[in-house]
Amino acid sequence: MNDIRCAGINLTNSWLQFVEVEKISDQIKICNIGQTFISPLINFEGNNEARLLEQLQTAFDEIKIRNPISSTNVSFTLPPELFITLQLPYDASLNQKEIREEFNWEISQLFPFIPVEDLAIKFYDLDNSLLPGRNNAIVVGLNKKYLILIKKFCLNNNLTPKLVDNASIAANSFINTYHLSDSNSLTVNIYNARNSITLFLNIDSKPAYVKAFQKKDDEFINKIINEISLENIKGTATQRLRSAVLTGEDIGGDLLYDLQKGTGLEFEKVNPFNIVGLKSGFHISEISAEQFSSFTSATAIASRFN
Repeated sequence: MNDIRCAGINLTNSWLQFVEVEKISDQIKICNIGQTFISPLINFEGNNEARLLEQLQTAFDEIKIRNPISSTNVSFTLPPELFITLQLPYDASLNQKEIREEFNWEISQLFPFIPVEDLAIKFYDLDNSLLPGRNNAIVVGLNKKYLILIKKFCLNNNLTPKLVDNASIAANSFINTYHLSDSNSLTVNIYNARNSITLFLNIDSKPAYVKAFQKKDDEFINKIINEISLENIKGTATQRLRSAVLTGEDIGGDLLYDLQKGTGLEFEKVNPFNIVGLKSGFHISEISAEQFSSFTSATAIASRFN
């Protein structure tokens, strides 16, 4: 049974959430869901590795008591704030190794206090409809210490780590994959995290523009509104605006109201359990419908197993 199942774990400052999926006749179905509150909150930047590992293990032990994961294959999403996320142009005449070296140099200039060799760096091509130039990429960097931490955690629990991703990028990719848009259309996806909000503008279900806003900036809501105002979109894209969706942690009425009022867009809260269905006989009982959207990243990373 374990070889056709995979669990996706979304780790935030305050929650460990998981979604376990099973492949049934080439279809992925959700067969287990759970979460546990983490107290005191995880301080990813301030706590040392031993403390982080202890908090992760304590949360996982609670899951094992209340609602154990049966799969040994596990993938993870981590808070967007732990990642460096940049949009950078590149020279298409360069090969992949040269492009990576160029991005490494750019990161070393923008973040001189972070040794680039300490980062695991990936990059993805962006649609060329919004940004100037023909070749742009989203470049994502994560301190390798978090990958080492996850590897140790999995080793301690007889788990096999599969994937690690930025929670916002995983959610956006998931929505784009399963909510295929009409040809030549523009969609707005927003991921809300505890300390940041990430904006994605997607064209034909491919990211064309990505920007993270830190909540410590008192003007972050106004900056997001300015970025995605209908006037701004109309001025930079000819594509038809098809949908605007909101997902992530703690999506309260105030955030939804402010975004809708400021942008003129009607935002839809994503329910990942309407995208990946439940296995026959499985029912969600301990999680309220208001929390469903917060499981998007866990569902996304779990559904990417082969």
